Amino acid sequence: MAGGEGAAANAAVTPNAPARLTGFGNPYVQIAVGALLVTASELMLKRGAEAAAGSSWLGVDALASLWTWGGIVTYVLSFLSWLYVLRHLPLGLAFSLINAVHVLVPVASWLFLHESISPRRWAGIGLVLGGIVLIAGNVAKAEEKL
Repeated sequence: MAGGEGAAANAAVTPNAPARLTGFGNPYVQIAVGALLVTASELMLKRGAEAAAGSSWLGVDALASLWTWGGIVTYVLSFLSWLYVLRHLPLGLAFSLINAVHVLVPVASWLFLHESISPRRWAGIGLVLGGIVLIAGNVAKAEEKL
């Protein structure tokens, strides 16, 4: 980020005053909830797709799996959470923070589906995580000034 971009992004946070919203209504909490819901959704959709593997080329038969329906419901809930976040935070900031799914989904796939992660992928996960930490740090500094 260039010097002016960080200041502009931080200044954009203040008009909607997200710090005044607490608990479950805090848009930062909703970003975390949304990221967890997307992660759960992807895991369930994968299970549902595997349950119907090979039956149809479009995967429509995966709709017979409860895993698939659980994934769809969870995805819709994450969408509702995302709409809430977008009402309270600038898109650039919200989109940067929701990229936590690029860390959560592969790690959850590794933990729960026993998928492998290459060293290059681990490095990418580390870079994404580092970027999120930098962005979150800038937001925290901006909110301290409020």
